[in-house]
Amino acid sequence: MSGRWYGAVDRLHRPRPASRPAAALLAAALTLAPAAGGLRAQQALPDTTAPAAPRGDTITLGVQEAVDMAMSRNEQVLMARATAAEAAGIVKQVGADAYPQISADFSYTRNIQKPVIFFNGANGVQQITIGNDNQYSFGLTLSQTLLDFSLGPARTAARLSRDASADQVQAARTSVALAARTAYYDVLLGRALVDVQEKALEQAQRRLDQVQDFYKAGTGSEFDLLTAQVEVDNLRPPLIEARNRYALSRNQLKRTLGLPLDRTLVLTDSFPTPSDSASLQRYMELAERARPDLKAQRVRVQLQEENLTAQKRSSLPVLKLIAGLTRQASSSELLPPGQDFAQSATAGLDFSVPLFDGRKRSGEVQQAAAQKEREQFHLRQLEENVRLQVQQAYQDLDAARQRIQASQANVQRAEKALQIAETRFKNGLSTQVELNNAELAVTQARTNRAQALHDYGVARANLLAAVGER
Repeated sequence: MSGRWYGAVDRLHRPRPASRPAAALLAAALTLAPAAGGLRAQQALPDTTAPAAPRGDTITLGVQEAVDMAMSRNEQVLMARATAAEAAGIVKQVGADAYPQISADFSYTRNIQKPVIFFNGANGVQQITIGNDNQYSFGLTLSQTLLDFSLGPARTAARLSRDASADQVQAARTSVALAARTAYYDVLLGRALVDVQEKALEQAQRRLDQVQDFYKAGTGSEFDLLTAQVEVDNLRPPLIEARNRYALSRNQLKRTLGLPLDRTLVLTDSFPTPSDSASLQRYMELAERARPDLKAQRVRVQLQEENLTAQKRSSLPVLKLIAGLTRQASSSELLPPGQDFAQSATAGLDFSVPLFDGRKRSGEVQQAAAQKEREQFHLRQLEENVRLQVQQAYQDLDAARQRIQASQANVQRAEKALQIAETRFKNGLSTQVELNNAELAVTQARTNRAQALHDYGVARANLLAAVGER
């Protein structure tokens, strides 16, 4: 079962922005939405193809250590954390509308040519120069919202957006944990398949040496010698390919862990041992409670409900208290004395009622209602996908467990059959073809066992991710 589905369910839809400043910030926050006795690994799996590195550049990892490193270094988690920090900032920004807004300003004007005023006098139009060379103005303004029916829902929606982003961080961590486990088991599989091909080549080389001895002694045929040489040469390309895949899997693990490709990894864990698991219903219930993307989507539905309420209330009256203090000076001196200053203070109420906006707010309410409905459909879809993912992962785990049992017994049978075939061939009781078939059967049985162990580990990792665990 591929781990890609889990990353797909993390993507969320992005709503269109609303009109009012607080609602616009909220809409930006909404973008937060839319991962026994079998073949054992060696105690240390060295990164043999990596460039030589100092001892300090070698990293020893078990599965859980790889998961922990990926969750702290992987870009997917880091981006989710940055988005969560952005949502926390939006909460502060939207909530600021409920607090007093205080601003101060200062201006200085140098009158190169002083302004004049005109008036009609007895002698005609006369001009009077006003002001001085230097004009100063200091201002202090206070604005406090007293009544805004849309502010409460907007602040609630912003907090819900922050909660959704926090759940999204956990969803990213779960997805990255799945990717790390899968990449770790891919490396173990690559090493195991290299071992299988190396053993097959060693076996074929020993048989070639044996046939050469028979041929030199006159008891073997040229056909057997040629057949053994061809078999050795045929096994070299699969070994080269296995080593190449092993190297690629190591690089993919380093990429998942956020490590440079020239670092040397030593893996200490083997494939997980098959064990009995809980019932499918138990995993379904756990996923319903623990899946972070489900939690985030449920929060988004609530968020859209609050956003819709805020849009509906944006057409209601808004009342603000506004107060100002101004201190001005006009002087011929660069630093005016105290008597050149004058001060004024004002206070008042600003009451605004939107009467007609060309149905702009009606369109915004319609958009918010559509966004809410869309998020509800998305939640329903995600719930069904989660159930399907849990069921598929559970079935894959059970199938892999059965394949391990079958493959382990088959390896024992194939190895015993090979021993018999070798004895028969040594005593001249069987042909080269019979021995080749026995060796091929052993190689295939060992490959099947390694693949089954890998698939069990990946299926187990997928099941953990499907229920929201790391």
